[in-house]
Amino acid sequence: MPKFSILTACFNDAPFLKDCANSVLAQTVGDWEWIVVDDCSTDNSWEILKQYKDPRIKVLHNNERLFCSSSYRRVLLEATGELCGILDADDGLSKSAIEVIQGKYKKYPDLTYIYTQHYWCGKNLRSTRRGLSALPKGSFVESSLKRTRHCFSHWRTCRREVGIKAQIFPVGLKYAVDKYMGFALEETGMGGFLDECLYYYRYHKDNMSLTVPALQKSMWRDVARMFHRRRIAQNIKSFKVKKL
Repeated sequence: MPKFSILTACFNDAPFLKDCANSVLAQTVGDWEWIVVDDCSTDNSWEILKQYKDPRIKVLHNNERLFCSSSYRRVLLEATGELCGILDADDGLSKSAIEVIQGKYKKYPDLTYIYTQHYWCGKNLRSTRRGLSALPKGSFVESSLKRTRHCFSHWRTCRREVGIKAQIFPVGLKYAVDKYMGFALEETGMGGFLDECLYYYRYHKDNMSLTVPALQKSMWRDVARMFHRRRIAQNIKSFKVKKL
């Protein structure tokens, strides 16, 4: 199986880092690396991260605040695995997350990215219901413009070289980073959707989805419109998503 790179960007996530780290360390396979960057946190996140001595864990610190997309770009470029997956610092993975995803990429070598279903959790990271991941109606861009469904959500994974080439994390983007990633990836080749919960998404008062929902949705549509215009102007096509 190819080595898997888990990518995390952290900003003031000290209360959640233990859960996040434990979910990585509990994986049923050991052929992984976890690359996490602290984006100039003002709490004790950096001190917590430095305590982890497992050689598979690489902890980085930004010299200045880069925000979400640029921070994820940094860890993507630092990664060495053939495959990679995004783990937000306040969330967690199921124990078999990496093993299951590696198996799917092996079974479907034509896929450039795979996303899964997730558990929607409270602040204690205990599941309250299934998440919002789904197959798109048309493309991810079309689904966002028509406001039909969320579609591309946790857990988000891709082939590392595909992600780098597609520049899935543009420098300076602060919001709608997950949407941009999905829009960029669907232009690279066929994707896969696994309707199995492999990710624990923590919904809490400091989560961006709750603190600035109007701004977030506005940014989603702005990014979708940008991709839509570019596809028309440059005759760029999007590829379909296969249900796995």
